[in-house]
Amino acid sequence: MEISVIVPTLNRAASVDALLRDLARQRGDVLFEVLVVDNGSQDDTARVVRRHAARDARIRYVLETRPGASCARNAGIARAAAPIVAFIDDDVRPRHDWVASIAAAFAAHPDIDCIGGRVEPRWPCAPPRWLTRALWAPLALQVERAGSRVIDRDHASACLITANFACRAGVFQDVGGFAPEYRRDEDRELNLRMWRAGKRGLYIDSVVAFAEIQRERLTKPYHRAWYRVTGASHARLHYRDSIDRDGRIDDGLAARGRIFMGVPGFLYRDIAVHAALWIARVVRDGWNSAFYEECRLQYLASYVATRWRERLAAAPARARVSGMRSS
Repeated sequence: MEISVIVPTLNRAASVDALLRDLARQRGDVLFEVLVVDNGSQDDTARVVRRHAARDARIRYVLETRPGASCARNAGIARAAAPIVAFIDDDVRPRHDWVASIAAAFAAHPDIDCIGGRVEPRWPCAPPRWLTRALWAPLALQVERAGSRVIDRDHASACLITANFACRAGVFQDVGGFAPEYRRDEDRELNLRMWRAGKRGLYIDSVVAFAEIQRERLTKPYHRAWYRVTGASHARLHYRDSIDRDGRIDDGLAARGRIFMGVPGFLYRDIAVHAALWIARVVRDGWNSAFYEECRLQYLASYVATRWRERLAAAPARARVSGMRSS
């Protein structure tokens, strides 16, 4: 066995059915297995997967009732038989050479611990005009990465997303699996843990998959909500506090600057900058042109508010410690 493919899923029987057909038709002579981890589906997911497994011995059904994609992926990792573990989401479709291209990428880069691949959109209809490439993050797309293709401690601002991701199995023995406490950004949390441990990743444009874009993701309310949730998640990760302007991990970054209510001062400056840009673009070009700035403001406001709440929640504990020291 060369590659173990892990598919976490929940109540998407039809989507898993299509994905397993695509995986069964993969070209090349790479030996691989597919572990579909059912995270407690109430639809026909189990029946669909077992029907495929009866026809194809490479496919296995795994039930993981602890909720969350992190728990599902960890259950797959625990059962994986191959030295390379690949991940694909249940609403993503692999290109015909996806498995072979993963194997080729690791063979060509023996010094790399993990890879992320290209994720292109399959639109259900023409996307709205306001949905520019700058706003593709909520769609879990990954195309035409600018800057360094290497992702590591010195190039840590980007994220190799689990929609199309593969890793040497030994990495999970070294740094652990996905963190169940993160229901959003579990891939970024794992990325940061890997880079801090000295692991190195690489974006490979030839490892291609296609995301089936749901219609509800083509709405402004969906994007606003995504940026609010992501801002809160990044605040818990202290992501903006520990990545410098050049994209390097610098865990002392926040401590060297001014802090107000647990938030680095430069984030308040970023809010002011995006607010000014939002006003200018609304006045000059209208609401659609300013939507990116609005989303950045949603993200930053959620980040700051989350850190404020954390600081206020910790205040009684700090007061008790201070009282014990003074006594």
